[in-house]
Amino acid sequence: MFLSSFPSLYTVDINRSLAFYRDLLEFEETFRFPDKGEPEHVELRLGNSLIALTTYEAAKEGSVSAPTPGHPFELTIWAEDANQAIDRLRTAEVPVIIEPKVHKAGITRAYVSDPDGNWIAIVSRKK
Repeated sequence: MFLSSFPSLYTVDINRSLAFYRDLLEFEETFRFPDKGEPEHVELRLGNSLIALTTYEAAKEGSVSAPTPGHPFELTIWAEDANQAIDRLRTAEVPVIIEPKVHKAGITRAYVSDPDGNWIAIVSRKK
């Protein structure tokens, strides 16, 4: 019955968020609406994971309450090496919220913030 799921991140500036996820976190764009002009909704893939970016205006058209900025969830992105990934993101002036540290579960975890203030955990396993 159910096939899959993916988070949709609401964004004030979809082009800025698209550049962040595509250019810095290496997501590949798989769908855009509308296909010409300013996007209202973009779907992205990283490995087997999918996310969507949707403008606040497009979300309002869907008959739901207008989304508000905040931290209602975290997006976790697996990296080959969390320390190297954080160094790369820091060089691109991405805000690092929590520096990499080894979690008790044996993974290295750090946090950055996307252009809309959403928390993103960058994690890697010990090698």
